[in-house]
Amino acid sequence: MKKKTKIILFVIAILVIVCIVAIAIMLTSDLKQEEKLGEELDSLYALLNNYPLDYESLDKKISTIITTDDCAKVEKAIKDYSRDFVNYMKQFDTLINDQTLINAVNIENIKEDGPDFINTKKKLSEAKTSAETISTNFSNYLTEEVALSYIKDIELDEYYTDIYKQYVLGDNLSEMESARDKIVKNLNDVKALIENEEETINFLVANKGSWEIENDQLAFYSESLNNQYNEIVAKIKELENK
Repeated sequence: MKKKTKIILFVIAILVIVCIVAIAIMLTSDLKQEEKLGEELDSLYALLNNYPLDYESLDKKISTIITTDDCAKVEKAIKDYSRDFVNYMKQFDTLINDQTLINAVNIENIKEDGPDFINTKKKLSEAKTSAETISTNFSNYLTEEVALSYIKDIELDEYYTDIYKQYVLGDNLSEMESARDKIVKNLNDVKALIENEEETINFLVANKGSWEIENDQLAFYSESLNNQYNEIVAKIKELENK
């Protein structure tokens, strides 16, 4: 009987040791995954906070999940959230590099698309709509409600939810908010530029019988119209130099 008891106690002791070892291994694995997650996200935010953005590196990093289990869920959610920020930034960069905005009132475009400027007016209208959409997207993006929507349908316990919040609503949020505010300000300047270019084009259309191109220069038949035109163009130059 004593022998049986000793065997049972020995088996129980072995099982306890096995359980302790298993738990230790799991905890060690979780800690390694968290460390890996932290390094990966620090690297991601370093790219996000370095403008102009390196889209090739960002696309590669965002599309790759390097952790496992709950850490992988957190990593994917944060990268999905970051992907939308990157896409908005791509739209912003496309807009500010749009040749329509750069060349709308230069002499080559006036010769090519004047005096009615049908193509230019269409493109400026599209650019204004795009600027308004991007501005709205950025203004709405960096809010707690939107940030948490990326984990709404993911099963995460409180511990991993807090890790997610730490990255998207912590110090990184203030840096991204600062970037957002600068971008929204730039977008407002872009919208003002578009409106002034539209004003210039509309002025030329309204007075299309009162100007001509001479030696690659725009010449008005009236000094008064020439002065009005120069005043409008001066506002454009001021915005371009901001």
